[in-house]
Amino acid sequence: MPLLRKPPKPKVAGPLNRVVFVEGFFLFFAICVVLRLLYVEVWQSGKYRDLAKAQHYTAIPLEAQRGIIYDRNQNLLALNDACISVGVDLRQVKDRRSLANKLAPLLHEPAAALLARMRTDLPFVWLKRRVDAELAQKIQASKIPGLRLEKDARRRYPHKEIGAHLIGFTDVDGRGISGIELACDSLLRGQDGRRVLQRDAIGNALPDLAMPEVQPVHGQHVYLTIDYILQTIATEELRASLDFFAASSGTVTITDPRTGEVLALACEPGFDLNNPGAYSPATRRNRAVTDQVEPGSTFKLVTLATVLQEKIRQPHDVIYCENGAYKFAGKVITDHGERYGNLTVAQVLANSSNIGTTKLARLAGKEKIYRYARDFGFGMPARTGLEGEAGGTLKPPGDWSGYTIAAMAMGYEVSVTAVQMAMAYGAVANGGLLLRPRVIAGIADSKGRVTRDEQPEVVRRVLSREVSATLTHLLEGVVQQGTGKNAKIDGVRIAGKTGTARRTLENARGYSSGNFLSSFVGFFPAEQPRYLIVVMIENPRRDHWGAMVAAPAFRRIAERMLGVEAGAVTSAHRSHEQTENFSEMIMDPRKIVVPDLTSRHRSVVEEILENLELKPIWDGEGDFILNQLPPPGAVVFRNSPVTLQLFQTEQSRRQPQTMPALVGLSLRQALRLLSVANVEARVVGSGRVVQQYPPAGTPITSGVRCELRCRSEVPVAREAVVH
Repeated sequence: MPLLRKPPKPKVAGPLNRVVFVEGFFLFFAICVVLRLLYVEVWQSGKYRDLAKAQHYTAIPLEAQRGIIYDRNQNLLALNDACISVGVDLRQVKDRRSLANKLAPLLHEPAAALLARMRTDLPFVWLKRRVDAELAQKIQASKIPGLRLEKDARRRYPHKEIGAHLIGFTDVDGRGISGIELACDSLLRGQDGRRVLQRDAIGNALPDLAMPEVQPVHGQHVYLTIDYILQTIATEELRASLDFFAASSGTVTITDPRTGEVLALACEPGFDLNNPGAYSPATRRNRAVTDQVEPGSTFKLVTLATVLQEKIRQPHDVIYCENGAYKFAGKVITDHGERYGNLTVAQVLANSSNIGTTKLARLAGKEKIYRYARDFGFGMPARTGLEGEAGGTLKPPGDWSGYTIAAMAMGYEVSVTAVQMAMAYGAVANGGLLLRPRVIAGIADSKGRVTRDEQPEVVRRVLSREVSATLTHLLEGVVQQGTGKNAKIDGVRIAGKTGTARRTLENARGYSSGNFLSSFVGFFPAEQPRYLIVVMIENPRRDHWGAMVAAPAFRRIAERMLGVEAGAVTSAHRSHEQTENFSEMIMDPRKIVVPDLTSRHRSVVEEILENLELKPIWDGEGDFILNQLPPPGAVVFRNSPVTLQLFQTEQSRRQPQTMPALVGLSLRQALRLLSVANVEARVVGSGRVVQQYPPAGTPITSGVRCELRCRSEVPVAREAVVH
């Protein structure tokens, strides 16, 4: 019988097994800790180092000052006003919504907008840029944790509408949006610096001596080719013409045909550069470079140049003009009501005969007409460097219809810009060279050292000197005996051409019966041309012929320019001195161009002269600069003295402003004083101020305009008044 066995006893872990288990657990835990430490200290060291720094350090951006824009005579066109901007260090803010509610009444901003700006992962954000001093003091007194007040600059344009389309403007962050501000944005902007602050145990922000400030590199200064006085004249006369003829828009372009420099570029309607958002994009458009128009009879230059250069006809050769009606390609060409019979080539141009020009174009042939039109720069951008520049339209001969050669001879089926037209006529004025238009004279760094000196650029030779001289003589005949008589100025030889063109309908099918482009292109003095003016006026209502609308505007502008040239301030002479100064400065880095300091506050001038290493000598009392010696544009050695005559605009800012005494001053001095007083000027004539209204001492009210009646010391021009 088998023995009964006891069931086996369950195994119970002994003391040794428990020890092994516990040791294994702690060993595993230790391995995890070591791996975590390796992860934090090695693989993620950079991340946690940055987090630690972020808790103790704050980087405040130091914005570079945007470069200043000057005209060719050192007149300020765009500058920076010191102001304060408000930012916040978000790492010191516990409740962003509460902060937004506190700041809303102080900053005059909706709390929701402030909160939206703070919804970011960035450690520092701007809440409101460029506040006034009074508001900055209130914010500082509030002692709200995390708020930062930093020095900033506000872009200001002292001449408001004058040159607005060329100068352009910036956005709130100082980025160029249009004009030169956009074209030269990379030069003007500079490079921002930064300041690093370290917070102590109780949260106070202190400079970190181990991380010194990175100073900003300030933007470079841009010197334009335009002359502020000529720009003012062009703007005022264009505006007067538009008002008188009830026109919709227009442009005036003034150039030096010898160099291609743009001396003035005016567009109307205009806008205030200090408040561009109040105007439509169409108003802010630079029509002189963006708008392509069928030019009309000013384009007859191309046909005349072709037949003369190719020796197809001579000025005395006779063209039969069909007694005012010429059937061609199924259409009837007329001479705007005239019944011309035989005309010489010179008379065809002087009388702007459509029939005569068409016959000359047919003699030349479409290939030659097209080639010379291209050589004159039509059908391609003029390369001003400005945004939105159009190239116009010029169809190749293969795309021409049977009527195109006649249409193009009369300035239709081709479109051009005002600047293209200026350069084309400039090629006649300067002896046959097509030049690239230039709006920049030079670039200088923040210390005044020139970094770029622009020189005339020849694109190609279009005509021989002999043919250019012949064409100039024919264009003189237009003004003396032809359609351009209203541009005539006694004692001055003027060469020019009128133009009248119907505007196309909005659907581009056919032409409007009531909308026209009235234009005149002329240069003077014809024997040695120094100035070329293109006037284009769109949709005039009281008249539409270029001879009646644009030619008188040309004459008034030219008269006032001659008055400036003969007066106490010889603008044109100083302009050419300035061009030479840039080259001279490049030759000797010890020399520097003296900037225009007039009308600026003494404190600002002190800083400018210190940066330029020039020594101020103060003459008189006051806060603003009336005159200076050496004058703007002079070249001097560094550490040279600059004598500055002071004046006080008001006895006290709390007293009402009064109109300054301007009688006896030069036009340039008077305009500077009015600019300081924030008064718009209307100028009649040129030279020295002989009358002003309102008179000196009259309280200045909002929106007041001061009329200045001027007279040249040398009587070369009549007063320019629109009748």
